[in-house]
Amino acid sequence: MKVVFDTNILVSALLWRGTPYRCLLAVRSGFAELILSPPILEELRDVLSKKFMMAKEAVDDTITIIRESCSLVDIPGTLRVVDDDPEDDKFIETAMIGGAQCVVSGDKHLLRLGEYHGIKVLTARAFVDRLAE
Repeated sequence: MKVVFDTNILVSALLWRGTPYRCLLAVRSGFAELILSPPILEELRDVLSKKFMMAKEAVDDTITIIRESCSLVDIPGTLRVVDDDPEDDKFIETAMIGGAQCVVSGDKHLLRLGEYHGIKVLTARAFVDRLAE
């Protein structure tokens, strides 16, 4: 299964050991293929360095590790589907271009969308449960 993780799922997976971490373990174990795009990685870089005050070298190392665990796709940034938060469009667009079946998110705007052109928006718990089926 191909999947896109939003930035909050990635941050939670990297910094804590909850359900988002289990999502990342599923990717590393080969149960899912993580699809990301440069705008997602840039947002991750910004959040880690500005919000969590991680040193540049630590952020660079983290981004390198994530890039090695994913397939990277380029997106044009033209999709407009998340009316309440256009910054979230990049996750749906990445999923569309990367052929992902779902986006994993805790973001209320994405979760409210529910599904877009067959791409489901799932919570981390729902994603883990789906893999266990």
